[in-house]
Amino acid sequence: MLNIFKDFLLNLFFILLPVFLVPLWTEQEKGPKRLRLYLPTACYAIVIVLCITLPVGTESNFIFDLQQIPLWLGGLYGGAGAATVLAFTAIAYRSLFGGAGVFVTVVVSIAIAATSSLLTKRFVELPTKQRTLFAASLSFGSGLLTVAIAEWMAAAVSPPPSVALIFLFVQPISMLIVCSFQEMVHHNIALRKRVIRAEKMEAVTHLAASISHEIRNPLTAARGFIQLIEEQPLAADKRRQYARIAIEELDRAEAIITDYLTFAKPAPEMPEKLNVKLEVKRAIDIIRPLANMSCVDIQATLAPFSVIGEREKFRQCLLNVMKNAIEAMPNGGTLQVYVSIDNGRVLIRIADTGVGMTKEQLERLGEPYFTTKGVKGTGLGMMVVYRIVESMNGTIRIESEIHKGTTVSIYLPLAPSPSLSTISDKEKQLFAVL
Repeated sequence: MLNIFKDFLLNLFFILLPVFLVPLWTEQEKGPKRLRLYLPTACYAIVIVLCITLPVGTESNFIFDLQQIPLWLGGLYGGAGAATVLAFTAIAYRSLFGGAGVFVTVVVSIAIAATSSLLTKRFVELPTKQRTLFAASLSFGSGLLTVAIAEWMAAAVSPPPSVALIFLFVQPISMLIVCSFQEMVHHNIALRKRVIRAEKMEAVTHLAASISHEIRNPLTAARGFIQLIEEQPLAADKRRQYARIAIEELDRAEAIITDYLTFAKPAPEMPEKLNVKLEVKRAIDIIRPLANMSCVDIQATLAPFSVIGEREKFRQCLLNVMKNAIEAMPNGGTLQVYVSIDNGRVLIRIADTGVGMTKEQLERLGEPYFTTKGVKGTGLGMMVVYRIVESMNGTIRIESEIHKGTTVSIYLPLAPSPSLSTISDKEKQLFAVL
């Protein structure tokens, strides 16, 4: 008796494998669409073969197994085409073993294929619980038909009564278990897709709200100063001062829009070979006045390695990181910039001795609406950095500790070196100088 239950459990294990694995594989959208469409049917056909190969009651011509469950599942969920293929597989493979049970398999398989094909549309429209109970009822019905035909043919060869009774009990319960798991897997996948879609919409909503808020502030300020210039008699120096402030506010609004466009379209438009040493030196020259105002000393150790990317966006990436580092040192400090090679990739390390960040802040760094600067930040700077590094096929790693500073490590693929025959004399002199 124990061996009988063990054999049924082995059949159940075969059936549950595609129930869990196939949806997870198809959810990744890997492979051709046609392959993903026919994969469940192919897996159920393999399960039918395994169930017939390792049956229960091999001492009789009547081989009891759980092959009807994958046949029902394929027909009810896949339609007439899947039901036909699975019924043909069951009949053809069972015929290889011979015996009186072949006739039973032919009759029952055709009945299951025909019934499931007729009930497919009605079945998929049922609620989850009703669908599970309905499938178990159909499975019990096909089990009764199987035992009835076997008993009708008992004059030739009598099937084992104990196996037949256990089969009538085990098959609908197994169908109930399998259907419950299948519905649970499909429900979880659908729920996960809805959550991902909701998260994307939430990110877009927060981003739009942040940008509209940040753009409205400088535009309102610029409008106010322009009104003052237009409506009130002002001295020439005051008029120039108000005009300069209005222009600065408009420039700030333009910078915010530029950051957003960089996030929305991060792929390099005009990739070229960039000398990292020259680009980092240029970024340091641009940021040095801000560093001097903040009493920040910049220390650079640079090497002339090359990467592939768009010059302006790469420079913007460096400026965003350096600007964040300087702003993290309101009382002064040291900004260290280091360029080298690490495991065949160009490493750009930018470290500060500022206020640092908590673990929670590090985990959220790069989100489109998250900033550690309070009202002074938009949450777009580091988001842009991540997108630019990603567009250059690089990676970024950030380490930070409260009151000790933050280290940003950017890893970029090393640009392929041209052969000496393709380098001009002027380029050779440049490399010699570097």
